[in-house]
Amino acid sequence: MIYQLTRYILIYACLLLAACNTTSVRTTEFSPVVRVPELIPEDELMDVGVGIFHPGVDALSGEEDGVFVEVRNAEARFMPFKLMETLQRTGNWGVVRVIPDRQSEMDLWVDAEILQSDGETLELKVKVSDATGKTWYTRKYKETASKYAYDLRRGIRQEPFQGIYNRIANDMLAFRRQLSSDEVLTIRMTTELKFARHFSPEAFSDHLADDGKGHYTIVRLPAENDPQLEWIRKFRERDYVFVDTIQEFYGSFVLQMEEPYRSWRSESYFETMALKETRRSANAKLIGGAAAVVAGILGAASDSEVAQGAGYVGMGAGAYLVKEGLGERKESKMHSEALRELGASLTAEVQPHTITLEDRTVTLSGTVDDQYGQWRAILRDIYQTETGQSLPVTN
Repeated sequence: MIYQLTRYILIYACLLLAACNTTSVRTTEFSPVVRVPELIPEDELMDVGVGIFHPGVDALSGEEDGVFVEVRNAEARFMPFKLMETLQRTGNWGVVRVIPDRQSEMDLWVDAEILQSDGETLELKVKVSDATGKTWYTRKYKETASKYAYDLRRGIRQEPFQGIYNRIANDMLAFRRQLSSDEVLTIRMTTELKFARHFSPEAFSDHLADDGKGHYTIVRLPAENDPQLEWIRKFRERDYVFVDTIQEFYGSFVLQMEEPYRSWRSESYFETMALKETRRSANAKLIGGAAAVVAGILGAASDSEVAQGAGYVGMGAGAYLVKEGLGERKESKMHSEALRELGASLTAEVQPHTITLEDRTVTLSGTVDDQYGQWRAILRDIYQTETGQSLPVTN
């Protein structure tokens, strides 16, 4: 009986060890982006603002395996630009821009949080809402990259997770196509009135009502030939000029980040796969080794000479497996350290930039979030200079 039990446990240990040598192949199939076949009237082309993504990590917390605060903060600015480019290419929208903290007025907003990003898997939680405060949808998107996405010998330079951006674009379009022309025009007019109310509250505060929870309703429309509305529209064009200038920064940021980030993701992908494989193999060997040791002890305690011999062999084999497993646990820590070093090397590639406006120079160090606040102060100065009116102080 003991001999049979010993035999079964040894067989189980061998099977666990054999399982350590299995491999898996992953592939990624991109969802093609959908384009509206019919021509969308210009006044119904909705402008889209893509916010800086939430990095999904706490800057004060420790690092999880393969997750580094520096890298996530960089990704939180890289990914919105890629989504913006995808939306632009569809031709389904008006102006599409990356704007932090909603510091401009847009018809539609896309906000997202990075739930997972390690070169192998990208998972995002996305929320899409319009200027009236209505949430279109909140949805999670997940994509797994193939190792071939990082194989430069294949001549593939496409974004490894382009499929996830395509799916977001397609879902946004699907929701947009459910809206009537009147609903779209209401959203667009709400955007314009929010901008007008911010810079000329004395003239436009009673055109728009809000419930204090971020939901806006048009109370009355200004006359189409209202001179103040005409001036606001020209003023908004200046705002677009600055927003476009900021996009040049993001474009430069992404261009400089592209190669080191692709290299990081490629290394991270293989390091992550190696880390998972090493841990799986180490755990299997530890379990198999422990089982073999137990079987060996049982066999050695048997009255049968054959069982005793098998028991001693089992204990030796088990001890070897445990030693191998502990060694691979140590190796897994080396992979984690490699990921940390790769993350640090990536952030070293991202440097501050300086952009020049018509009459002043703005230095952008790290992020441009604060620059939008400065620009609104510039617009207020222009407003006072050109109209002779003073504006109330606002946040």
